[in-house]
Amino acid sequence: MNLKKITSVSLIALSALALTGCSLSREVTSLEPYAPSDGVQLDIQDLKVRNLILIQGTSGKAVLIGSFVNSSKNDVLATLTTKDSSGEELRVEFPVSAESKFDMGYNGTEPLAFQLDLVPGQMHSVYVNAGQDPMEILVPVVDGALAEYREYAESLG
Repeated sequence: MNLKKITSVSLIALSALALTGCSLSREVTSLEPYAPSDGVQLDIQDLKVRNLILIQGTSGKAVLIGSFVNSSKNDVLATLTTKDSSGEELRVEFPVSAESKFDMGYNGTEPLAFQLDLVPGQMHSVYVNAGQDPMEILVPVVDGALAEYREYAESLG
């Protein structure tokens, strides 16, 4: 073999090793959970908050929707607390039956509606309580740009 071929083969082998070296040295310690949706999630003992999201109309009025799953054999009284644009505290309580799900804002239930002066992409604090100290969750604000939220946004004006 001549020197050119040996050099070429060596460069190819070194390039392949360098490009694959990143994945060989990457240490995977755990899987990080994520919410495969536009909303956010939170686990508070037996209460699981799923896909909590704020949908805002052009008028600034917004609705908070999401699902709440009770994985225990006992009923849970859930409380959501937040503030509107004027700083007024809003609070809603609802029972989540044992081993069941409560949908807020769909499947026949009303959302929490209030005035909100944020723009899509911003986050809004909501506090969730299921019988202990409230936990803060930052909820994303979306508008009607996505088809699945358009009906909500248009109904708000």
